[in-house]
Amino acid sequence: MPASFTRLLLLLTLLLAGGPGRAQTIDTEAATAYWKITDALRHNEPLTDAKWREFLALPANKVYVSSIFGSDTADLAAYRRAIEVVYMPRHDSLRQAKLKAGRWYYVLVNNYKEHEQEHQAFLAETAKNPAYLEKMYTYAYEYLPTRAHRKQPALQLCYTALGDDATSQQAGIVFSLYDAYSYQRVRLGILEAHELHHQLLGYALTPAENLTRPAQPGDEGLLWLLRSALIEGLADLTDKQVQLAAPTDSAEMRQRYFRPAPRVLHQADSAIQVQAAGGPAATERFYRRLTGGSNGHLPGFFMAYTILQNGYREPLLDHADDPIAFALLYQKAAQKDKHHQHPPVFSAASVRYLQQLARKYAKPQPVPSATK
Repeated sequence: MPASFTRLLLLLTLLLAGGPGRAQTIDTEAATAYWKITDALRHNEPLTDAKWREFLALPANKVYVSSIFGSDTADLAAYRRAIEVVYMPRHDSLRQAKLKAGRWYYVLVNNYKEHEQEHQAFLAETAKNPAYLEKMYTYAYEYLPTRAHRKQPALQLCYTALGDDATSQQAGIVFSLYDAYSYQRVRLGILEAHELHHQLLGYALTPAENLTRPAQPGDEGLLWLLRSALIEGLADLTDKQVQLAAPTDSAEMRQRYFRPAPRVLHQADSAIQVQAAGGPAATERFYRRLTGGSNGHLPGFFMAYTILQNGYREPLLDHADDPIAFALLYQKAAQKDKHHQHPPVFSAASVRYLQQLARKYAKPQPVPSATK
């Protein structure tokens, strides 16, 4: 293991080219701690509850687990079990059975085990010289309004060896090593750009900031859907659009984010029509389940991509902080559909209801028309 990993916390301050005093730190403490506990597991030393709690209490892990696993303690416990089985030699027969069955947590943790040296080398190099720093700003700016083209002072970039995701929170950005390492083969800096996008636009971290007043009873679910779709859909243009064009990733992107999108939009439209007619409002829980727990990537990426492909990039960026305008702009792009992909459109009743919500909540700026 490189000497730089013998400490629990590695903070390297690097100046950004954007100006003096603007800096960020790179925190590898959580990844280093993971390798420490898995070294013990390799010697069949059990992972005690106390050691597991201590590991999860590390700042980066605390942010990551809260965002990715949430309150699902059973799911987190299942992930812990996968770590124990994969790394402890006495469980090798069970490990092989789980891998043969394609159990994802076991496949993922096994990937961490097999690529540990590559991950350590990648993180050591990243800590010394993160080549993506300028690229991530360039890519993030491409899908941000000019008012958000700024450097993020005191940005903390953290790496953990848990899961296969990344999250952007007020405490900083936390990347799983699996995600960060894998994205290097696609295009350097696009994963970082996606998470930086959330930081720079800001509203992604403050739910009510882009509305003139808090969500009223009955509106919470729909506003959650629209806001989440905008936040993730716009940021997805920095990375998932690149993956969509890549031969190695295109099929997966379409399978995950495009093929299910029409069904999600049709069911959302039905729920809006019921609400518009005075019926019960669909809850946030309903919309979370409808979107497959994607937190807005589905149908957000499909919607943002449809808007972009039909020539509405500038209006999209102009309304980057207005989720209701985003939905109406999607309607306009879907109706235009110059690529003849037949994206679903909202019903007239739903459009009228969205326009009512725009008058009720949106910031005082023009709302795009939903007509041709």
